[in-house]
Amino acid sequence: MLSSFQAQAIWFEASGQAVVHNGDKRHARKMATQEALKQALMFAGARVNSVQHLADGLLQDDRLEVRSGGEVNKVELINEDYQGDIVTVAIRADIFPQETQCRASDYQKSLVTTWFPIRNKQQASLGQLYNIGKDLPRQLHRAFSTASQHTSIHSVENFYVTPGNDLSRQATSLARKAGGQFVLLAEITDISDEQTSPSMLAFWKEPQISRNFSLDVHLINGMTGEVLISKPFRTRASWPFDPHKSVDTASNTFWQSSYGMAIRQQLDDVAQRIDDEIACLPAHGRVLQSTHQQLSIDIGKEHGVSLGDRLKVFKLNQFYDPMGNSHYQYQVHPVEVQVTRISLSSSVVESVNGVPLANIQPNDFVSRR
Repeated sequence: MLSSFQAQAIWFEASGQAVVHNGDKRHARKMATQEALKQALMFAGARVNSVQHLADGLLQDDRLEVRSGGEVNKVELINEDYQGDIVTVAIRADIFPQETQCRASDYQKSLVTTWFPIRNKQQASLGQLYNIGKDLPRQLHRAFSTASQHTSIHSVENFYVTPGNDLSRQATSLARKAGGQFVLLAEITDISDEQTSPSMLAFWKEPQISRNFSLDVHLINGMTGEVLISKPFRTRASWPFDPHKSVDTASNTFWQSSYGMAIRQQLDDVAQRIDDEIACLPAHGRVLQSTHQQLSIDIGKEHGVSLGDRLKVFKLNQFYDPMGNSHYQYQVHPVEVQVTRISLSSSVVESVNGVPLANIQPNDFVSRR
């Protein structure tokens, strides 16, 4: 990427690629353009919720929302190149970076999730996609690895959880079990398909199949059970496979198809939406073991923890008012602790002034404030 200063704006150049499926160059060009713009914004550290239009109409009438830390004033198309079935689009974006409005936590937030159940399993019969709910979290892990700045997937638990009315209870229980600060519960609500028969004049052609994909996503605070996001993510794309054959949803063939790439785009959007939602929330670690001399906690190098970091220990107490409404109270321990040993995913902390660490139990929390 290249950048140059002009007035107070910064121009960023970036490129994106997409696969042309079934000769649909317009859709591929749109996907490549969006990818290029996202790359420029991520590099610039912008925060954007805007509608952009390219001068030649590439994105006219198409809403493009990107969350990041600044504003985009203008987007220009530099180049568009086709090599076989791959289109590469280069853009230049005029970005005005803004100072972060919140002090984003120094540490990465950890997210735990599970397999995603299919609400209507009959819809999975085309292609035999019964295992797609096991493979989606792996692709979501990829999306967080490439696009997220503040969040990482701590673990994917190998069982199905169907979101219901007891979201908070399910989430807090899962967070205690798996150790994540936030919990993502999701359900595949629609993978139905529609076939369009060819005209009588083209009777020899195969029917065209398009397929829906809808994922209901719920992001929950694993400490309090507070639901932070509850939102459907939907897309639709052509189904390029033989309707009479099974498709392996763990294969590159599936994820590089028009349908697979459309799903990956939605998962990228999920990762960005979650990252934006919790960027300004403080990162918390959980106490795993406790003695009077030291604590073991579940955050380490991969979360940004360093030797010598000083943390506060606190409990989270739940209480109810006379109306029966639930509230939480933070009880901060008077002793500050310091990181003395560190590994990839955990650390050991000890009292800064040598005072015994009394009345601290597993599942209490630590935070850098």
